[in-house]
Amino acid sequence: MIFFGANSTKIAVEPIEDECTNCHTAGTMDAHIFQRYAHIFMIPLFPAGKYSVSQCNHCRKVLRERAMPTGLKLSCDKIKTQTHAPLWTWAGLIALLFLAVISVY
Repeated sequence: MIFFGANSTKIAVEPIEDECTNCHTAGTMDAHIFQRYAHIFMIPLFPAGKYSVSQCNHCRKVLRERAMPTGLKLSCDKIKTQTHAPLWTWAGLIALLFLAVISVY
């Protein structure tokens, strides 16, 4: 049984105008932004960082952040700064805070 760990969820998909490094087709790239979060008993506690992956819609080539060229990485980083962690990734801490307030009261 897993008591604690980390997981991730997709929070945004945005088109980007960069050229694919595999098929060299322009305007077919999408940036997929994922939010990592820590959990206990599969209840999310808090967000733990974001990462991005790019995918070409023409050849389906997927690039992780480490393999992205500089221009593509900058485009993904811009989208990453514009996205926010979903409120449900804070559910565990919100519940613990609520229980602490109730127990003090």
